[in-house]
Amino acid sequence: MQFLNRDFYNNNNILGYINSSMQALININTTILGTKEYMLFFYIKEDFTANYFSLYTADIDLDCMGFSVLQRNTRHSIEAFLDLVNLSNDQDYLSVMEFNSKKGRYNPKYRPYINGKLFTINEKYKIATQMYNEDIPRELLTISSKTNSYTHPNVFVDILNYNDYDKKIEILKNLLNVNLYTLAGAYRLILKIFNNDITPIQNCPNCSFFNPYLKNCKQCFLNEEARFKNLIKNALITYTNPFQNPYYQ
Repeated sequence: MQFLNRDFYNNNNILGYINSSMQALININTTILGTKEYMLFFYIKEDFTANYFSLYTADIDLDCMGFSVLQRNTRHSIEAFLDLVNLSNDQDYLSVMEFNSKKGRYNPKYRPYINGKLFTINEKYKIATQMYNEDIPRELLTISSKTNSYTHPNVFVDILNYNDYDKKIEILKNLLNVNLYTLAGAYRLILKIFNNDITPIQNCPNCSFFNPYLKNCKQCFLNEEARFKNLIKNALITYTNPFQNPYYQ
């Protein structure tokens, strides 16, 4: 049986770091909780958390739908991330979100980017990259297109066989990389919007910086981000049977 490597769930991990960091930020400014930007960040963190823990007991050998929970949540996370990027550039973008929620009209300056009756992920990506010149990988569009089939109960999605190891590993790596990208990117944006791009100082009991004046909480975040990336790339899977081929570890 194959499971997500338990090293992902060590006490020190990127999700725990971001939760602690955001708590430190909110302790300074509780009004953040009532903002649309924080709501979008919370959506992304909630999707990441659900995906993260859904994999803890998931036997990858038995998955036949390409991690449908991750597929649904990841698409939602991508759209929330694009909304957060655009809203952080211009508060007028709120009109686009209101229009999609059928609560108002969008600002006319966004008219060149609408194609159809709503602003879809493709249009939101164009606003971010063309109107606001943000550097966002097109992989987000590719993944969102693939995950779109999982937003509703769809019995016609491709079924994976027990031995489709390569396909499963490729799908899982892609989904985890996008989840990490949106979570880390959203966290950085929240710091930029609400804390002048400054990483809050935390009082972690296991901090390696013994001198409180030399604490480098930003470096700790970068370390956790790099560690998560390395696990995805080089140590994704744990085998419960030691005689199984360790090729994917």
